[in-house]
Parts: sequence; C-alpha cells; structure tokens
Amino acid sequence: MPFIHIQALPFESAFDVASAIEAFSVDFAEAAGVGLEHITVTWRWLEPGHYAVGGRSAQRQPRGSHPLLVELVTPDFHPPATVEKMLQVLADSLARRTGLPVDNVFIQHRRAKAGRVFDAGQIVRW
Repeated sequence: MPFIHIQALPFESAFDVASAIEAFSVDFAEAAGVGLEHITVTWRWLEPGHYAVGGRSAQRQPRGSHPLLVELVTPDFHPPATVEKMLQVLADSLARRTGLPVDNVFIQHRRAKAGRVFDAGQIVRW
C-alpha cells in the first residue's frame, strides 16, 4: 500500500517523469522489502511562481532551495525503524533519479490506520 506523492517545480532541463516514477517504485520496493505491486507513486508539477520558501518564489526547481515535496503514506503496522528506513531509501532514490541533492528533499510520513482505508471495493483491515 505505500503511496508516494511528489510535487516539484518544473526542472530546467527535460525530465522523464514516467521513467523516474517507475524507477522510484523499484528502488523503494527492493530496499523497503515491499512488493512492487503494492506501491503507488504520483508526480505533480507545481506552477512556476506558485511555491515560496522564505518568502521567495521560484520559477524552476532550484538545487539548493524549494525542496521536492513528498508525502509517504504507509499502513500503521510498520515500526518506527522501518519507517525511517523507508524515508531514507526514498530520499536517496529521489536525489539519485532527479539529480537534486538529498538535502533538497522534504518527506512527510503519514500512517494509514486499519479500518480507515477503502481499497479494492472494501474497508481494509490488517
């Protein structure tokens, strides 16, 4: 079930989102020990000028500010050490695949609670 939602400003040079999100999925699955079939990744472009950090907006994705904004949603049964590993794996993969420094990636983790998820036509409990 992990869901990975990524937002970024447009890059200066061409960026193949489809290939990148497939690669993130594989990197995450292998390192986190989650079946690839359970991973969902989305990528959304922020409009130029629609993202400010420290009161300054940007038109393109800078290398040293305006970090990639990432939300990682996982089931609540993962212990803290596993979540930390997932966060690090995801940050490393994003940095490697986008060419941005790892310190320009921001990831927020949310836990999905059993009985509070609807998937495949039913309420999911684990």
